[in-house]
Amino acid sequence: MICPHCSKDLLQRQRTRRRCTYCRKEFALDPKIDGPGLHDVRIRKLTAKLSDEGRLTVTSGQLNYALQHRGRPPQKFRGSKSDAVGLFGLAVLLTVVAVVLSATGFGQWILLAALALVGFGIRAWWLADVPAPDTPVASRWTEDAFRSTVLDRWRKVYGALPAGLVEDGLVRPGPPPADPAFVLLCPDRTVSAFLHANRYHERHRALLVTDLRAVPAGLPLVVLHDASPYGHLRAAEARAGRPGLRVLDAGLSVRTVLVDEHKYTLLRDLHHAQDLPARLERQLPELTGSQRAWFADGWWTPLAALPPKRLLALAERAAERITAPPAPRDPAARRSGPVRSPAAGRPETPVETRRRALAVGFMSWPESGPDGTAGDGSRPGGPDLGKGPA
Repeated sequence: MICPHCSKDLLQRQRTRRRCTYCRKEFALDPKIDGPGLHDVRIRKLTAKLSDEGRLTVTSGQLNYALQHRGRPPQKFRGSKSDAVGLFGLAVLLTVVAVVLSATGFGQWILLAALALVGFGIRAWWLADVPAPDTPVASRWTEDAFRSTVLDRWRKVYGALPAGLVEDGLVRPGPPPADPAFVLLCPDRTVSAFLHANRYHERHRALLVTDLRAVPAGLPLVVLHDASPYGHLRAAEARAGRPGLRVLDAGLSVRTVLVDEHKYTLLRDLHHAQDLPARLERQLPELTGSQRAWFADGWWTPLAALPPKRLLALAERAAERITAPPAPRDPAARRSGPVRSPAAGRPETPVETRRRALAVGFMSWPESGPDGTAGDGSRPGGPDLGKGPA
């Protein structure tokens, strides 16, 4: 690892007791002790990247997610061909020893052990292509483990967390706005702490709540949620429970995650409620079969794992949309200028106009006669003004 003080590349023996042998200064994290990828230089660079070089304040929960594996973890199998090769090699070695000691009574026992190793090797080789049972995928650290492993060690060595990083539980929400413009519902404490730390509620006069029961009546509602079955169901319940009021689902959708899973932190929970598939089909009929199957396999993506800059932009766009005046419902009020063909994006021809009128039921459209008159004998321009009185 690189010493965060003198930038020397340190071997394990050169950084005993978390101290550099060159500059004699102590550092906070050692990847050999605390886990792969955990060292001071990486934490500083990652914090600077997450905070957009100090423009944002990020939380410890977001840093925790940023250290997670992206995409699905590697597929595990019941056996391993490399283990099988090792067992075969050891069996050959024991066979040679058994031949050498064949004159003694130990040779037979050693040969039996070699045969047993061959059997284990064949089993490991055969199971190398058999997938292992599904296992849950959880965060690398719990909140308490991350605090003791990273945050407390960092404070002990440097006195304070890196610039731009705050601990989730130490963010004070502050007083709610006196005249809120809308309510933002997000049960994720890390996301709420991030929005409070960046004064989102002050800039947009937003009332941030974590429970649907705490949403006051009469205000527009924005729902931020994970790409999880329960997040999508929470948004559906919010829409169903507030008829006549504006409810905006601005959460992370499963459709977005499935476009490229490698860009997201994927977790897996295998302990779903038994009625979850029926609830998804009943309350979320818009989900496709592949999306419901993804949820049924236990996969989900936490909203807090999004890059902070993208997460804030998501909340900013939601605030703009929920506070914007509703679009006029009268199609004529929205349309100005010549009617355009929906397919070609150009002024529609008379033939297209007639076809559109026939499609909506104007079946008494006047037909033109051979002399240019309409079907009722009049000319297209209206009454014949050139004729005088009889």
